[in-house]
Amino acid sequence: MSDLTLITLSYRSGAQITRCLEALSAQDADIIHADNGSDDLDMAALAAQFPRVRQVQHGANLGFAAGMNRAAALARTEWIGFINPDAYVAPDWTDAMQAAMRRYPDVSIFTALQLNADEPRLMDGAGDCLTFFGFPYRAGLGHLLPDDLQNADVFAPCGAAFVIRRSLFAQLGGFDERFFCYCEDADLGFRARLLGERCIFVPAARTLHVGSASTSVRSDFALWHGYRNRLWLYLKSMPLPLLLITLPIHIGLTLIGALKDTLKGRKALPWSALSAAITGVGPILAARKNIQRERRITSLRLAKSLTWNLTKISRREPDHRRLP
Repeated sequence: MSDLTLITLSYRSGAQITRCLEALSAQDADIIHADNGSDDLDMAALAAQFPRVRQVQHGANLGFAAGMNRAAALARTEWIGFINPDAYVAPDWTDAMQAAMRRYPDVSIFTALQLNADEPRLMDGAGDCLTFFGFPYRAGLGHLLPDDLQNADVFAPCGAAFVIRRSLFAQLGGFDERFFCYCEDADLGFRARLLGERCIFVPAARTLHVGSASTSVRSDFALWHGYRNRLWLYLKSMPLPLLLITLPIHIGLTLIGALKDTLKGRKALPWSALSAAITGVGPILAARKNIQRERRITSLRLAKSLTWNLTKISRREPDHRRLP
């Protein structure tokens, strides 16, 4: 058994979880399945069907961040992997990740290649990027899968399928539970990068991903949390010199997006989210003080890891950096 625990967290994921656990059970790893109080799962039946999987019931919807944090606290291996319940890892997924770990022993975060589960020739994600004005995006979403993808440095992992050294996850305090869900993966990666850590994209670790299976794409829930958490992510971790330069752009694009969503029928939803972000910003700013005090890289070094190319940003293209 490898020194890796793979964790998946379900919430009303009855249509996907069996396939997910089948894929995870084929891996050389410990497996934990935690559930956030779903009403469409038979946990006893899953325990009987997957005897290798440790079944954990949270009893309520804690959100992705808190639910994964509680499950991760049960792991005792050096590495922890986080897998969405609608993500189906390839049979050699663990082998590919372990090969990358051996090749880059000083790296503590590795993120997988995600392919569209319905159209595998299309990428669903190749790591997460962060624009210079503080908007995260999933690299390569909807683009044709190229033939020449290589291991690369990416800004942050995508939460649907990645691994992290358990000691680093603990040092970071896990996912920020105030986020509940959405942007918590980019937030984790951002904070890790400020400590001088890197994230490596591993294209050989292929994962079929349904995407938004529990909440639906651009649902009110996803949109609300996206607006709130994106602002929190930016204010929490962007160093002051970059914050002062990019704040007008961040605010301007946020307001333009909110206006567009309002005109598309979302009414007051984006404004409600932004209001919640502002009224709840106190703890975020308190966390910011600690993050910036403990930061180990310069603003310039961070700036070099952000995505500045407007074409890449507008097209959600990967911004992969070469590795030695």
